[in-house]
Amino acid sequence: MAAPVRTRIDLSQLETRPVLRLVPPLPEVDEPKKQQARPRKARRVETKTRRVAGRRPSHSRVVPCSPAVRRRRRVAASILVGAGMFLAVLGVGAMANAFTANTVPDQTAVVWVQPGETLWDVAERSAPGYNPEAVVARIHELNEIPGNIVLAGQALEVPSAS
Repeated sequence: MAAPVRTRIDLSQLETRPVLRLVPPLPEVDEPKKQQARPRKARRVETKTRRVAGRRPSHSRVVPCSPAVRRRRRVAASILVGAGMFLAVLGVGAMANAFTANTVPDQTAVVWVQPGETLWDVAERSAPGYNPEAVVARIHELNEIPGNIVLAGQALEVPSAS
């Protein structure tokens, strides 16, 4: 709480005795003259706020930069937020891929290669929902196939999901 301010007033310098008025007297009002209605001009809406010279309002945060700079800052912030979200989605995808990348079914089955099928097609058919690259690597191990060439009607031992 602030301390009261004490001042000394010399009443001898005043011409008349001071009068304390709580409410100023009301001015006498004459009857208003009837004016003819004039068409009003459209007011121009000002976009800038009036400021008292040398004073800045303390209750608002005024950024001391031009609208172009603010716009550039907003664009830069938007790009950074977008890049962050992109990297987050990419990271979640990489983690999901890491958990399922090398999982291959433990059970095996014997399948015959159909005409026009590749090892990749056989892997997708025998273990749907698993990583075909890991399943193809497992087929290579089980059948001791040196290359990626298989013949139609060839029997292969493959990992099976069912």
